[in-house]
Amino acid sequence: MSATAASSPGAVTYPAEAPRQPRLAWVDATRGYSVAAVVLFHVVLWWALAGSTVVAQPGETLWGTVNGWLGSVRMPVLLAASGLVMSRQIRSGLHRSTTAFRAANNYYLYLVWLVLYGVFFAFVREPDLPHRIDGIADLAEQVVVPRTTLWYVFALAVFIPVLALAKAVPAWVVFVVLVPLSVWAHALDDAASFWPRILELFVFFAIGVYGAAVLRRLGERTSVWLFVGTGALAVAVTMLGHVLEGPVLGGVLFLLRGTAFMVFAVVAVALVTRWGPALRIGAGLGRHTLAVYVLHPLWICLLIAACAGPLASVKDAVLGSTIGSLVTPLAVTVAIVAASVGIEVVSRRIRLDPVWGMPATLRARFGR
Repeated sequence: MSATAASSPGAVTYPAEAPRQPRLAWVDATRGYSVAAVVLFHVVLWWALAGSTVVAQPGETLWGTVNGWLGSVRMPVLLAASGLVMSRQIRSGLHRSTTAFRAANNYYLYLVWLVLYGVFFAFVREPDLPHRIDGIADLAEQVVVPRTTLWYVFALAVFIPVLALAKAVPAWVVFVVLVPLSVWAHALDDAASFWPRILELFVFFAIGVYGAAVLRRLGERTSVWLFVGTGALAVAVTMLGHVLEGPVLGGVLFLLRGTAFMVFAVVAVALVTRWGPALRIGAGLGRHTLAVYVLHPLWICLLIAACAGPLASVKDAVLGSTIGSLVTPLAVTVAIVAASVGIEVVSRRIRLDPVWGMPATLRARFGR
């Protein structure tokens, strides 16, 4: 979801020093594959398995199961990876220009894209679109109460200064606060805004910030046995869902499961990216995370609107076939990721850089 240096949702590109490039490439790959998982999750949730379309088997079962697992991993991993990247700056305190800039730049990006979303939904009027913005009043309220997928970019604008201001506070004290906060926010089950979600997930960003050294060691020393062990642990924690029920225990389970899957995902990505092409694809995507994160909901909304009209029969036919039900969600995800990266590349070439970061006049105020 910064979301995002040109790599993670809502930040600006983090240049890598030559000696550290392999390690940073691996971290970028983690962010890249995490944001791809976010896109896939929304494609399945909002389009493939939504509406009246009958999805053939085994596609319906496959993608329903995939989304069930992605629900536990996509945002904890993306947040932890973003916290890891910003760990050094945040722990230096808010007085450091880089830290203050990243916090301000995330909120700047949130406001810019909030306005762009408002313009988009003013023209794309399909009533059943997810997270749509309805009018000026709704737009104005979301300046402080996010109700779209842009909540992730907003969240980073909150997380960065809060942890930077707490630089003198021991890590264990931070977690003593954030762990019960996460459980409490999970128990709220409030759909009026994404503020409960932000508070619920804050702990994973903090894990990235304070556990950066541990996560890096996991990534650099991973093995097949570690992959199997962390995978088994994640499954075992999930099985606790049979005994941890209710609002509070459900919040505890969410925290345990998110942490277990975050560790497993870090190990899995580190293992997969030992294969050169997988590393290059993931790291390349990681350098465009912001574009993919903020643009993918708009592409999906356009697809939903089209399939509510002229392409309805096409969607029914494709997802109603066995092969189509298996392949289409993944193909749509790849197309959306590619289109989002393409839009960013083209927009930068025609000097629309202010949609991807503060213009030079504002950056100068932060010594950037």
